[in-house]
Amino acid sequence: MIEKGKSLLLFLLVVLSLMQSYLLAYSKPFMEAKVKTELDYVKAEPLGKEEEVKNLIFPEQLVMHLGSDKHTVFYPNTQPYYRLILDKLQSREFKGLQRDSVNSVDWDRIGREDQGVELRFGRAIPFEMLQRVYKIDGDFLFYRDSIDRIWIYTSKQRDEVRTFFFSSDGRNVYEAQKADLTVGDVEGFVGFGQYWDPYTIYGEDIYIPEKPINRMLAMEVSFDRYTTAQMQDNLFFDPGSTRTIQDSQQGPQFYTDGKRALKIEQDGTWLSYTDPAAPTEGENELVDNLIAAVGFVNQHGGWNGQHAFVQGLSTEADSAVIRFQQYYREVPIVSGSAINFGYMQLGMRQGLVTSYTRSLVTLDNEVTSKKLQQLPGGADLRTIMKKVEATQGKIVALFPAFRPTLKEETVALSPVWAARLANGEVIIVADSGPAATAFRGANR
Repeated sequence: MIEKGKSLLLFLLVVLSLMQSYLLAYSKPFMEAKVKTELDYVKAEPLGKEEEVKNLIFPEQLVMHLGSDKHTVFYPNTQPYYRLILDKLQSREFKGLQRDSVNSVDWDRIGREDQGVELRFGRAIPFEMLQRVYKIDGDFLFYRDSIDRIWIYTSKQRDEVRTFFFSSDGRNVYEAQKADLTVGDVEGFVGFGQYWDPYTIYGEDIYIPEKPINRMLAMEVSFDRYTTAQMQDNLFFDPGSTRTIQDSQQGPQFYTDGKRALKIEQDGTWLSYTDPAAPTEGENELVDNLIAAVGFVNQHGGWNGQHAFVQGLSTEADSAVIRFQQYYREVPIVSGSAINFGYMQLGMRQGLVTSYTRSLVTLDNEVTSKKLQQLPGGADLRTIMKKVEATQGKIVALFPAFRPTLKEETVALSPVWAARLANGEVIIVADSGPAATAFRGANR
């Protein structure tokens, strides 16, 4: 009996030994750190929607050349024509790009005589980014170039469609030798503009309406906002370790975790965040910074509405600024210097985010009130623009926008003419008024 017990015990020990050997060979060791690190950061609940880079790149305006020196302009809110043209172009292929001097074509004559459409982006868009939106067969020799305009027109002399991509350096153009666009396609684009507002040229290549524009709406829109607690959860790896530097009912609120700093101001509607990064070797590549900036916003707050990428300015050689312009109902929101509103801006250094500023306001889709307004045109608008240029510098683009005014429960959006100056600054140049009233230049 004793011998049988010893045999059973020996058998159990052998089985236990085999099981331990199996676990040691095939199981993963449990090595959880006792101290939490940044890698242990748990992603906070998403606030706004995520976005793709390609959806942030679209033309600021479409200049329609109708022939016989007639023109009109479509903006993103000129629906459905703006969207129909872009959808058509995004489905076409552009191949065999060849570089030439911008002076190889008489663009003034083309604009006056030939039918066509210009896609004006307003900012330099890297070829690599543009290829995410349009089917462009680019060559590696100019793959790193940037484009600020695409001009597609029908040539009377050759009865064909020609497509040119304008380099942002102002010296070169790239012609697509093979583009599956027909004369009928261009004539269809131009047909959309035959009965639209007539525009005439101002200065070198800005087009302004011959008459006042009376289809813009002034609106009051209710809104929600992200809370300070939500942004702390989204921006600090361990929100529980943050401390308050200043927390008062009035004035800015400051928070830090010892490295990063967060400031909430403007009655809880504006955020400024800094995360100092040590300089590293290498260049500040625009494409890398743009992709990193979009990814950062996706993870830390999300997008509170439609935005467009605009390349910002930087005064430091090793830093870059990425800026996203907010739109409401396809109209850009330009706040001027009165308040911070209507954009996101990120400081970048070799793909790392060093600063992040944005509005915490989320505008509702429904409006609480609306009123038809009129924007100046013709001689009145020319006079306003000349006065602005005399004091603030050359205007390189003009477009309708909304000026925001923050109220207790709503944001008032007033139609204005906005202009971009040669130095990249965007300003408000003219206010709107009720239909058939006189206009005044914007108070600056």
